[in-house]
Amino acid sequence: MSFTSISRNISMLAIAGMLSAGFVVAGTVTVKQLALEKEGIELIGQLEDVARDIQFSAGQLQAVNVRGHNAKWTRHHHLMQIKDLVNGGLQPAPARLTEIQPELKEWQRAAIDKMLASANTLASDANSAILNQNENGNLPPLLNPEFKELIANVTHHAEALVKTADAAGDYAVALERAEEARRRVPKH
Repeated sequence: MSFTSISRNISMLAIAGMLSAGFVVAGTVTVKQLALEKEGIELIGQLEDVARDIQFSAGQLQAVNVRGHNAKWTRHHHLMQIKDLVNGGLQPAPARLTEIQPELKEWQRAAIDKMLASANTLASDANSAILNQNENGNLPPLLNPEFKELIANVTHHAEALVKTADAAGDYAVALERAEEARRRVPKH
């Protein structure tokens, strides 16, 4: 269930257009900086997509917990999906974001800090849920409040990651529109 934010696509197209034209804003933003900002927005979008998928799988686990469904395979399946998403999706993007973060604008750095905190906590809670399930796999979910709490935490942190990434994409679009409007206004 990959979900791409429209606002992120618009901002990426706008930034790509500026890059192809060799655009420099007031002589202060270089093509390299624009490329890093574009890459940052793309990586933020990747985090958003992965967080949405994790949120979905954690929601499925929460539904299993509420229904009292005792299928160990179902719990294992959703936990392994979350594990794969955390290891495959949340690992590469944050590493690169951390690497380019000093070159980005303040608002992007702040958004990245929030996303990294959510991603780290999400990964820790997912790991704890997997360990809990390995130790208590035969225990029905209704009798394992720790597992239920860990899955609720995973859902909460995935939601926070989605919201922060989405807000960063919206902000990038708003900034691009403001810059476009500024360029249209004749200077006297």
